[in-house]
Amino acid sequence: MLATSVSSQIKVLIINDSNYMGTYLKDLISSESILVCDIARDGIEGLRKIALQKPDVILLDLEMPRMDGLTFIEEMVKRGTLIPTILVSSFSQDGAKIVLDALENGAIDFVPLSTTNPEETNQLKETLVEKITAVAKCDPYKMVLEKIQSLKPKRKEVASSKAATVVVTIASSTGGPSVVQTILAALPANIRAGILVVQHMPKGFTKKFAERLDDMSEIIVKEAEEGDLITEGTAIIAPGDLHMEVDPHLKVKLVSGPKRFGVRPAANVTMVSAAESFGSNTIGVTLTGMGHDGAFGMKTIKRRGGKTFAQDENSSVVFGMAKAACDLNAVDVLLPPEKIAHAIVEEVEKLVTK
Repeated sequence: MLATSVSSQIKVLIINDSNYMGTYLKDLISSESILVCDIARDGIEGLRKIALQKPDVILLDLEMPRMDGLTFIEEMVKRGTLIPTILVSSFSQDGAKIVLDALENGAIDFVPLSTTNPEETNQLKETLVEKITAVAKCDPYKMVLEKIQSLKPKRKEVASSKAATVVVTIASSTGGPSVVQTILAALPANIRAGILVVQHMPKGFTKKFAERLDDMSEIIVKEAEEGDLITEGTAIIAPGDLHMEVDPHLKVKLVSGPKRFGVRPAANVTMVSAAESFGSNTIGVTLTGMGHDGAFGMKTIKRRGGKTFAQDENSSVVFGMAKAACDLNAVDVLLPPEKIAHAIVEEVEKLVTK
């Protein structure tokens, strides 16, 4: 059996100021299909090595001397040399803001690096290899949405306490935070539906994500809490590492159950339980992301008579989750992000006036 040729390998540039961590990551991901072409010690060196090595993917630390990771991403965008970038950092939830800044400005995904404990090494390797493979050929510019840069915090109206009779469920993963922000920011405060969002994101980061979305949206956005009532004009974000279910009383139930398709929270859990409680008054939306999460949930929503939308391939950083839903014939309409919010509002109005 012939070994994979160098030309067919995915070239990865690691940018990390720790000699130990750079070597650790190199040893972890190197294989017949992935070649670590170089290691840079900061953003300045990274920019120089991009030109020399022409990597397919970058694994980027955030806190570095001379030029930090966020500045490095901004510089790539400015130079027109943005390469698919995965943040690999030991930032805790205290550093969630800078992680979200990086994701908003051009990074595609984030993998927390809390420890190099041998028990967690295999899981980390599997996660990194899967993400590197998924984003290697994608266009990272698809997620740098111009609208994001011009968004300003909006004046809030008093949150509605009226229980929703219509629910919108949104599934999102790799490349999705900016798209979720674009959609929620375009929804009117008086939308007559509750919104449930499952963004694949590590524990401790979803609260800051919800706060950022709340600042940029007319609707109320919050991280889910046990027993939250699903109300009109409010979006509830599933917490990292917990599944978010809808109970028969239209309240949120948080569950630390097994991962589904390797993720927790899983959109399938939210979508299926929402469809069971709201029936044909359920709207499903699947956005950019790798894997199959959300496909079965979208199928369940359609079976219950609900409407489903998905982000189209041209605008998706990774056309994985949406494609999986399409493969199950679970998508009614494919749309770019800027048209999804309008489609949601139109469908909600149809349902509440039927």
